[in-house]
Amino acid sequence: MNSRLSRHWIFAILAALIFLPVVGCGRDQKDPPASLKEPDAAAVDAAVNASRTNAIVTSSAKCSPAVVTINTVQTIRRRVFNPFFSSPFQDFFRDFMTPPFHEYEEQVPAMGSGFIFDKDGYILTAEHVVHGADKIEVTLPDERTFPATWVGSDYQHDVAVLKIDAPNLPTIELGDSSSLQIGEWSIAIGNPFGTVVESATPTVSVGVVSALHRQMKNGGEGGIRVYDDLIQTDASINPGNSGGPLVNALGQAVGINVTIISTSGGSLGMGFAVPINRAREVARRLIAASGAPKPWIGVYPVDLTPAAAKAFGLPGAGGVLIGDIDENAPAFKVNLRRGDIIMAINGQDVKDVAAFNAVFENVRSGDTVPMRVFRNGQTLEGRVPIEEQPGP
Repeated sequence: MNSRLSRHWIFAILAALIFLPVVGCGRDQKDPPASLKEPDAAAVDAAVNASRTNAIVTSSAKCSPAVVTINTVQTIRRRVFNPFFSSPFQDFFRDFMTPPFHEYEEQVPAMGSGFIFDKDGYILTAEHVVHGADKIEVTLPDERTFPATWVGSDYQHDVAVLKIDAPNLPTIELGDSSSLQIGEWSIAIGNPFGTVVESATPTVSVGVVSALHRQMKNGGEGGIRVYDDLIQTDASINPGNSGGPLVNALGQAVGINVTIISTSGGSLGMGFAVPINRAREVARRLIAASGAPKPWIGVYPVDLTPAAAKAFGLPGAGGVLIGDIDENAPAFKVNLRRGDIIMAINGQDVKDVAAFNAVFENVRSGDTVPMRVFRNGQTLEGRVPIEEQPGP
């Protein structure tokens, strides 16, 4: 009897132990701090939440789908000094030795931005983004990539027009840059450092219109440019932003971002854009003239300011500075160079870029015309052949 009772107690105790919680076999489970919990959407102030979708957010969302990445490839001719040219055996081996400079070609890729302003595929960008390019491709934010046709370029104003053939293209409305006010919002949209981030999605930086009608000179490997009417903004503009739109709070393009002032190559809060009213005029002219043969000598002229003319020692007024020159062009072959000042072509005085362009309305490819040039205090005269413009 006692033994049967004992067995019952043993079974009861074992059953109780099975259903007891295990203590000390793991970490204590604690609730996370309240700061790590998901916010209660219902508790968020509706008015504050609505204010997050401000004019900048709306404008950026409206414009970004039409901002494109422009990839180019340019063939550049390099010259490298041959250290073995001058040697004790130079005379003996002259017929078997290379010139003092070895020349080779290099394919140089580059990247910039642009924006579609017409449903037929017309794109505005900065001229220096496509300057000298042999190949141009355009990538949309939705990752579609298309070959681009060069429609035309205006070196003086740093504006170029491209065209792609594609369906369902988003566009940006062009605004009125003459109505801009100092202090109003300005939004720079583009693809800065696109080769690093490896994304076609444009980025947005915000600032204000800092100043209007700025003048500045910019020189470097891309040539000499003298800008005479720029929008200044403190919206961050970096390499790769060039050619992208400067947008107002209404979601309208009011400028084309073209240059910055920087000591490091990055943004210091001094960016500049070509006003969209000027870019619109240039685009109309370039599109109207597209497809027609253009007489060309291969120089990119820049207007001379009075101060610049004086610095060059130029006698009298007038003349255009050769800001850049194509090394495969007729002008280069007859020894014209960057920094020369063209005084007259084909018997007509050249006082500015407009007068320079007017000369080519009365010449044809295959003509050879006289030219007067000012260089290093001397006036030089010669003749230059006219060819048909090949591309950017």
